[in-house]
Amino acid sequence: MMMNKGRWLYHPLFRLLQHLVFWVLSYVVFVQLFKTGIRPEKIDYIYSGLFHGTLIPAAYINLGWLLPRLANYRRWGWYVPAVVLLVVLFSWLNYSFFQNWSKYILPDYFFISYFTVWEVSLFFVVYLAITSLLKLSRSWFVVNDLQRRLLQMETEKVQVELKALKAQVNPHFFFNTLNGIYSMTLDKDERLPQTILQLSHLMRYFLYESGEDFVPLEKEWQIVEDYIALQRIRSNEQLQLEKKVEGEIEQQRIAPLLLVTFLENAFKHGAKGNTGAVSIRLLLQVLPDIIRFEVQNTRGQVDEAYSHHKGVGLENVRRRLELLYPGKHALLFRETAHDFIVTLELKV
Repeated sequence: MMMNKGRWLYHPLFRLLQHLVFWVLSYVVFVQLFKTGIRPEKIDYIYSGLFHGTLIPAAYINLGWLLPRLANYRRWGWYVPAVVLLVVLFSWLNYSFFQNWSKYILPDYFFISYFTVWEVSLFFVVYLAITSLLKLSRSWFVVNDLQRRLLQMETEKVQVELKALKAQVNPHFFFNTLNGIYSMTLDKDERLPQTILQLSHLMRYFLYESGEDFVPLEKEWQIVEDYIALQRIRSNEQLQLEKKVEGEIEQQRIAPLLLVTFLENAFKHGAKGNTGAVSIRLLLQVLPDIIRFEVQNTRGQVDEAYSHHKGVGLENVRRRLELLYPGKHALLFRETAHDFIVTLELKV
């Protein structure tokens, strides 16, 4: 639909109509300029037509050959002399026709040149300048329209890509969570109903609230806490989890499903596969122009994939950060002998 809009502007017939209107208006102006009496006579119409007989070829030689081949490629050293030669040649032809040749070609009419060669050349200079500017201005509008269309297409492409990335994040997250619930069903854990209820809260967020590009930071943090509650139920007593919020989060907004992905990886690659004491620490800071989120987890036995910063969830987050926070984010990964630390900073 977007590509069809305004297509008639580029139709060859419309372009032909534009040229015809320009030359008809030019002809009318010349008739009024060249008339010798109060009203134009037949000879005035003929003189104006013959004058255009040299103007029109000169204009189209410039538009069709000199501009595209020389000016558009910035070959000014060739273009300027070529235009000067074109003006001199056709000014001489115009002057010579009315002054010397017309009596042989049109013996029934008496013509003389109303102007000197220098004055005739000014007509050609003005017309070459006007027609060149019209062509360049039209080209500018065409380029501007194409840029607008490309920008709109790129915006639509980004929106489609973001939706696709979110669609990948949701199944990835729920796949891991449902695995935990399945384990609870095998153990006939009495906390299962509460766990399913908490999961329903998460699903509501994913389905109805995460469709926006940005959501309140307070809601995103609530999802983090809901996820933690689910993980606490299925984690052993050796898990130590600390979370801390610094600053006011109520007035801030953030892209949905960013924070929970890092937390999910902390559980997946830190808590799982670790037989010793496990700790996960979360820090959310709201500074005057930066939102900073840090996740620190004990390195587990299956941490190899995470240590190389791979995985569907992290790759999706990287891409979404590039689309939603271009040049306004920093994603850092650090490793110590015992811990793995992820720090996300967003400029707001």
